[in-house]
Amino acid sequence: MKISNVEINTYKIPLPEPVEAYAAGVMKAFDLVICRIDNDNGKQGIGYITVHENQGLAIASIIKNSFVPLLLDKDPGLIELLWKNMWKDTHYAGRGAPVSFAIAAVDVALWDLKGICLNEPIWRLLGGHDKKVLAYAGNIDLNFSTEKLLLGATKSLNQGFQSIKMRLGRATLSEDLKRLEAMRNHLPDNIMLMADANEAWRVDQAVHAFKEIEKFNLVWLEEPIKPDDFKGYSYLRTLGKIPIAAGENLHILSEFNQLINENGVDFLEPDLTTCGGITPFMKIAKLAEINNLPICSHGVHDLHVHLLASCPNASYLEFHAWNIDEFTENSLRVKNGYTEAPEKPGHGISFDFDKLKNFLID
Repeated sequence: MKISNVEINTYKIPLPEPVEAYAAGVMKAFDLVICRIDNDNGKQGIGYITVHENQGLAIASIIKNSFVPLLLDKDPGLIELLWKNMWKDTHYAGRGAPVSFAIAAVDVALWDLKGICLNEPIWRLLGGHDKKVLAYAGNIDLNFSTEKLLLGATKSLNQGFQSIKMRLGRATLSEDLKRLEAMRNHLPDNIMLMADANEAWRVDQAVHAFKEIEKFNLVWLEEPIKPDDFKGYSYLRTLGKIPIAAGENLHILSEFNQLINENGVDFLEPDLTTCGGITPFMKIAKLAEINNLPICSHGVHDLHVHLLASCPNASYLEFHAWNIDEFTENSLRVKNGYTEAPEKPGHGISFDFDKLKNFLID
């Protein structure tokens, strides 16, 4: 079996309304890069990544110009070999994003193709553990008024979530504290609450924030400081105030290893789109398991559900505000705080390309 064709398309998907997170600012749309890989038996695997607006074309060009020559006529079942070849070929200018994003789109397509050829869902191919996965609503809402923030939480509860995340990083900590208090008072006692600061603070500011926020009994506080300040994370964790989640902005396996070795994290939260795909995500999950840490996810929940369903140390699956439900069939649903990995071959995502073509930019 050989790879006979690789097709890459990029789409700009408008968000229903602008949303804001501290590190990214206000977001009005996101880019969707889709990679389709055909084998010479007529089977096709589809991979995709989502990324900030106006960045998708650069990632797509890496696949087209650097990876397609490495993939054509190769055995698509040798995923580790193809991953290594893509990494090695772009090593000098790569070793992280945006190359990791580009590799991820290809890697997902290869895993999808393998699942389709073997008539198995990805989560079973990866070992299979429990198709029922704990989920939370990863709301992006920093620009929302308090009233709108609470309405969004109610909507998440009505959708079946029992765990909700809100954003921090307003102009003053007092604003964040008022919003946190309003949210905690709004939610029933049995509903879990997380918060995401999106790198809003210096270490000294985070120390002060942790002391004030501790009383809200959060599941975790996510990315309080910049993602690669591993010693800063380690110091914050020694305070023993609030569990820390981090990892979505790390791109290399060794970065995750360093964060763990510095004892800087309680909930490891990689994103397969930023770290190079399913192949390295599973290595990160095993690294977390070895160190007795839970593994969570960030973004692309339709894909991550397979990965967490295969991990014995799985914790929370994030349902991200960037979703592709409008363009797919059989989207994931949440019931009593859980969702389930699909049994369809591959990742099971069926795109409506006729509807997507209205948003095609390349």
